[in-house]
Amino acid sequence: MKLRTTTMAFATAATLSLSALQAAAYEPGEWIVRAGATTVAPDESSSKVRLDGTVLSLDGGTSEVGVDNNTQIGLTVTYMLTSNWGVELLAATPFTHTVEGKGELGAVGDIADIDHLPPTLSAVYHFDLGNGFTPYVGAGLNYTLFFEEDLKSGADSVLSGLGLTGGDVELDNSFGIALQAGLDYEINDKWFVNASVRWIDIDTDAEIGFDNGSKLTVDVDIDPFVYSVMIGRRF
Repeated sequence: MKLRTTTMAFATAATLSLSALQAAAYEPGEWIVRAGATTVAPDESSSKVRLDGTVLSLDGGTSEVGVDNNTQIGLTVTYMLTSNWGVELLAATPFTHTVEGKGELGAVGDIADIDHLPPTLSAVYHFDLGNGFTPYVGAGLNYTLFFEEDLKSGADSVLSGLGLTGGDVELDNSFGIALQAGLDYEINDKWFVNASVRWIDIDTDAEIGFDNGSKLTVDVDIDPFVYSVMIGRRF
């Protein structure tokens, strides 16, 4: 349902843009480079946390996890194949998110810090509304690489009290679709400002392994909205 709703929203944006289509602002063979602030805002949901395959219950209830927002420097590079169609690569400095307990794990607070890189390759269609405005929509594929997963000291202390010591956090990398809509506003014939929003399908299986062989596991649909405000230049 989440994917269907998100897809419909981006399709509506594309339809509105098409209705106002005029001549394209860019030329075949141009490179379009943008850089600026990019915020990854997870719209996450998770399965119940399990200990060795059994739902974790600390006091008769169940536990889940959440993921907070993070802002880093984002970079996009687009090569224009035609005056409308371009191929875009999204890159960024590593994002760091804190995974927090929800439900019965809420009392634990922050559980782990995770770093990730979300390179995304997309096909993008650009429109020119006149007066320097160039909206665009796109779709592509994302590969999210997780690394530097560290258990927080508070969570480590609580888990040690349950006999779970030496916790080692691991997250599976993710491969999924990405949708986007954005707008360039021309400052002069080379420079412009940009704003965009993306939705990225990021799903991962998280695991904390302990010295005694026990494992805490949870499936997390991170599915973030990614907001960017950038400065761009055409080459």
